[in-house]
Amino acid sequence: MKGTIVILVFALAAVAEVFGLSWNPIDVDFASLEIQAKGASIKTIEAEEGLFPDSTEVIESYYVIPEGCISCQICVGQCPVGAITMSDDNFAVIDPELCINCGICASGCPTSTIELLKAEDCALYGVDADGNTELIQEDLEED
Repeated sequence: MKGTIVILVFALAAVAEVFGLSWNPIDVDFASLEIQAKGASIKTIEAEEGLFPDSTEVIESYYVIPEGCISCQICVGQCPVGAITMSDDNFAVIDPELCINCGICASGCPTSTIELLKAEDCALYGVDADGNTELIQEDLEED
């Protein structure tokens, strides 16, 4: 029966979509840029030939809001593809490359802090050489 349920999950899981985000040109010196959603790091962007791009593609997948995670690891055990691990700070992190968007983790989360990523949740942060972050732009444009 368990095997049948897992097969059904794979059959019903949505194929991960990709959406583009763009922002105003960056004229401040940062070590890297980071797309964040409600405190969760979604993607790190490195400079190319000394310049940062003004857009990127992001995989639509589930993510964990760090401040709500209670480290219960229920989601880790429920994920049928092993896309969820625990960070060094002891909160769950979902790998968007592995996530199949089945939503099992979100439905099983006792604090409801696992959400499907949407463009309107994303903001752009600059990261300095010491790892400190600074908000650069909210309301990123979806391409």
